[in-house]
Amino acid sequence: MNLECLNDIITDNLAIHIDLTDVNSWVNWNTGLTAFSLTKWSGAYSDNINLIDFGLTGFDNGRTNIMWSGITVTPSDTLFTMYRVGYNEVHNPTTGETSGVTATTFYYPISAITSGGTENYYFDLTGGYLQGFFKLQDYNYMLFPARYNAGITIETILYLYPDSQGIFFMMGARAEDKYNPYFSGETMTGTTTTGVITSEDNYLDAIIGTERVKTSFSQPEDMMETVYSEAPQVNNIKNNVIAFELTQDKRIAYKYINNEGLIITNSSSATVTATGFTMIDIAFTPNIVFDDPAQLECAQQRTGKLIFYVNGRAMWIVKDFPEFYFHAFDNQREKEIGVPYSISWGGGSFGLKHSWHYDYQTYVLYNGQDTSYINSNFMVEPDPISTDCYIAPTGDTYLEGLSLSADSTTFSGNTICDPTIEYPMTVMSIKYTGGTGTTYFVKFLQPISVLSNRDYVANLMLYNDSFFSGGTTNKVSILMYSDVVDVDVIKDVEYVHPLTFQYLLSLQDDNLHPWGDGQEYQYSLDGKLYYGDSGLPVTWENSMIVGYGITNYGYYGNPLGASTVVTGDMSWLPMSSTFRTPDNTGQNFVYMGLLIETDGGFNTGGTLYINDFTYTAADILVQDERKDNLTIEQNFDYGFLGGIQKLRIYDRAFTSPEILHNALIEKEKNANIIVSKGGRIIYR
Repeated sequence: MNLECLNDIITDNLAIHIDLTDVNSWVNWNTGLTAFSLTKWSGAYSDNINLIDFGLTGFDNGRTNIMWSGITVTPSDTLFTMYRVGYNEVHNPTTGETSGVTATTFYYPISAITSGGTENYYFDLTGGYLQGFFKLQDYNYMLFPARYNAGITIETILYLYPDSQGIFFMMGARAEDKYNPYFSGETMTGTTTTGVITSEDNYLDAIIGTERVKTSFSQPEDMMETVYSEAPQVNNIKNNVIAFELTQDKRIAYKYINNEGLIITNSSSATVTATGFTMIDIAFTPNIVFDDPAQLECAQQRTGKLIFYVNGRAMWIVKDFPEFYFHAFDNQREKEIGVPYSISWGGGSFGLKHSWHYDYQTYVLYNGQDTSYINSNFMVEPDPISTDCYIAPTGDTYLEGLSLSADSTTFSGNTICDPTIEYPMTVMSIKYTGGTGTTYFVKFLQPISVLSNRDYVANLMLYNDSFFSGGTTNKVSILMYSDVVDVDVIKDVEYVHPLTFQYLLSLQDDNLHPWGDGQEYQYSLDGKLYYGDSGLPVTWENSMIVGYGITNYGYYGNPLGASTVVTGDMSWLPMSSTFRTPDNTGQNFVYMGLLIETDGGFNTGGTLYINDFTYTAADILVQDERKDNLTIEQNFDYGFLGGIQKLRIYDRAFTSPEILHNALIEKEKNANIIVSKGGRIIYR
C-alpha cells in the first residue's frame, strides 16, 4: 500500500468505524447515545431474522426493559451498532395484583460533550460505556469474524484526563452463560423437564442430552436412552474474552481468560504521559497466516506479536502472545443472543450482576376476603364464550339470579398449634336467588397478565350445598378467556354431579369407559376401580359394597391428560385448570372466573361456596444469587474514566508505518494529538 497517496485514514480492511464527530455515526446526535459504524466488514451478512427470545439476555444489559420482547434484523442491518449499557430495576406484582411485571431501565453515566466544534465531540464516561454484538451463533448474521487469519488492529481515540484509568476496550463474552446452572424457578430438571420454554421449544437451561446404549434392554428398539447433564460453565469463557486498560499509574495493560480458565494479566513498563485526545492502537500479528483462510476454522491456537501504540508510536511489544478469538456457548442459540461475540468500548462488562430469571408466584383472587372485596372484584355475567346470542344488560350485574357475599358462619377451621381450637372461616357464598338462567359466569373483574411459553395453573376449593335441583349435567369449571388470543386448556379438574352413565359415555373419546357390562357406574383408571355416581374410589374397606349404587363424594384422577371430574355434595372438593396462551405472543391479558352450567335447574337458596381461588405461574422476575460475582464480574466489571471519540477495527494487523499514517491524519484534524518524531520500544 502506497501510504503517500492516501490523504485520509486507511480504509482497506476497515470493518468497524465509529466516529462520534460524524453526524452519520452518532446519528443526528441522538439522545440515546447510540453509535453506528460508518463502514461494514467486507464479509458482513445478515438475514430477515425475528429474534423472539432477545429479551432473555438483552434485558440484562438494558437493551430492553421487557424480558419477553424480541427484535428483528434484516439483510440491510450489516453495520455494527453500539448501545449505552444499563440495567433494569424490577417491580413484581404482589399476590393481590394481576397487571404483571414492570421494569425501569437505568443507565451507567455518560455525558455527551458537544462544544468547540464537531471535531471535539466525544462521550465523557464516569461509569458508563457502549456495548454491541457482532455475530449470532447459528443465525445467518455476522458483522465481523470471530477469528482473523491476518490478525487484527484495534484503534481508538480516547480523551485522557490526568486521573483517567480503567478498561477502554473489551471483546468476547460479556458474561457467563445465564442458564447454566439452571434456575429452578424457570426450569425444573429431573426425570422430566418442565418450565418456561423459548420460541424454539427449549427449556431455560444448559442441559445437554447424550444418547447412549442401555446397560440392559429387552427389545433392540429399546436399546438407546438419553442421559442429560449440565455443560461445564467455565468452558464458555475460556479463551473467550480479552480486555485492554489504562492502569492507575498510566500503564497499558491487557487481561484475558486462558484455556485453563485462569486470569492472565500484564502491564507495560512505559507509561502514557499524554492527556486530551490520544490515539491508542493494538495490533496482533499471528506468526502463521494460512494461504487458504478455510484452514483457520480448524487450526490450533496460534501465537503472535502484540504491539501497543500511543499516538502512532510503539511503546510495548509482547512476543509469543496467544491468539485471541471467540466462540459460542455450549447451549441453544436463542439463549445466548448478544452474549458471546460482544464488544465493549469505554468499559468492560458487569457479567451476570444484573441478570434476571423467571420464578413462580401464586396470585390470590379470593381467600377469605369480606363482602366489600367480593363486590369490588367479582360480578355475574352470562357465559362469555357462549354460542348463544345475547345482549349484555347494563348495570353492576349483567345477569340476575346469583347473590355473591362473604360467609363467616358456615365453616370453621382448626389452629395449627392446637387442633382442638376452632375459628370461623370466611368463604365466598354463591347463592341462587331465582331466575330463568341455566348458565352463569362468576367473573373476576381485573384482567390477568399472562406470558406465553409457560403453563398457568388455576385452583380453588368448592363446596356444593344443594345448589343443583336436577338434570343430567350439572357442572362447575374454571374458565379463562381473552378477546385477543386463544386460551388453550391443557388439563381440567371440573365439578360434575351426578356422575351419570350418560356422562361416562361422553368421556369415551378420552379413553374413559363404563366398567364391565356398561350398566353400572364402575370403571378403572390407572389401576384403580371407581364406582357410584360420586366416583368414589374402591378400597379394601368398601370393596364388598361395589355395585350397590351408593351415592357418596370423592374424586378421581385421570393419568391420560383428559378432563378430570370431582363430584359429590357437602364436601370441599378441589378444582383446577391448567392453561396457556399461544406460544411466542408475549404478554396478553385474560379474564378468569367460575362457569356454572345445568340442563336441569337450581334450588332457590342453594349455595356454592368457594375458597382458595388462586393461580400460579413462572412469570415474576428474580435474581439468582449463584450468578453473582462470577469470573467476568470479578475481573472485568469496571469502566473507563475519561472520554471515547473514535473506534476503528481492521481485520488484519497493521504495520508501524500504517499506524503512524492514521495518527498523522488524526493530528491534522485535531492538533491536540501529538505525534512525536521517534519513540522507544519496550519489549517484555
